[in-house]
Amino acid sequence: MSEQYQKGWALVETLLALVILFFLMATLIPLTLTMKQQVVEKQKQVHAAEVAFSGALKYKRYGEVNGQQQIDDVFYTWNIASGALCVTYEFDGVNKELCV
Repeated sequence: MSEQYQKGWALVETLLALVILFFLMATLIPLTLTMKQQVVEKQKQVHAAEVAFSGALKYKRYGEVNGQQQIDDVFYTWNIASGALCVTYEFDGVNKELCV
């Protein structure tokens, strides 16, 4: 008894595989973009914290109450008022502020 084996995929199997790949990509691409945006935002917050620390050191050593620092083409401005140190910076066209 001889059996014939099909070589390759049938049209239905190919279409099913393409549909599955399409749904996976449609889910993963927006998720990846959202995660990348969140990572960039957290990075800006870390830089703002570094600038706040640097500003606190300058305040303690030299009595400076404001200043500006540039990291990765973003300007971080720090200011000490009413006992709080605040750092302002721009992220996606919106001014953000971190106060310590």
